[in-house]
Amino acid sequence: MHETVSSLLITLVAVAGTLVSTLLAQRQVRRSRAQELSRLDRRRRIEAKRARYTALNTAARRYLVALTNQFHALRANEGVESVTAELHRARAAHADCYAELQLIAPPAVLAAARRANRSLNHTFGLLMRLTNGTCLAGDSLDAAQARISALWEVELAGLRRQMRLDLDLDPASPAGSPAAP
Repeated sequence: MHETVSSLLITLVAVAGTLVSTLLAQRQVRRSRAQELSRLDRRRRIEAKRARYTALNTAARRYLVALTNQFHALRANEGVESVTAELHRARAAHADCYAELQLIAPPAVLAAARRANRSLNHTFGLLMRLTNGTCLAGDSLDAAQARISALWEVELAGLRRQMRLDLDLDPASPAGSPAAP
């Protein structure tokens, strides 16, 4: 009888060990899956944000190129109507991207985007006043050129810097890969 009880206890311990190890293995698999899903979700969110940031950067650059073209047409006094039409299209495309960004961007990116947007629109207003002959005090082609230079060198560069920081990109990385944690 002693051997039977001993065999029974050994069998019970073996079965319990098998069950516990199976439960622990399942728990580890669930934890690993949850971690992988979390990583995938984070990567998807970053890629979606990167796509929106890229769209805004592209739209802002096109808007600025259109402003620059308007400036050159005004200075040369030729082809103003055709570049004005392109300027209005570029402005509308930028406005769409900026509106979308306002819904997703964190405060630092939104502040930089707001500064760039304000500066782009002020430059647009200045160039439209020069185009229409409704100039205010201080409106001139020199003032427009200074604004356009500041947009290229300061405003859009600052916006891109903030977007990169938000995406946690390593600026030293040539491929723009996410920075190591």
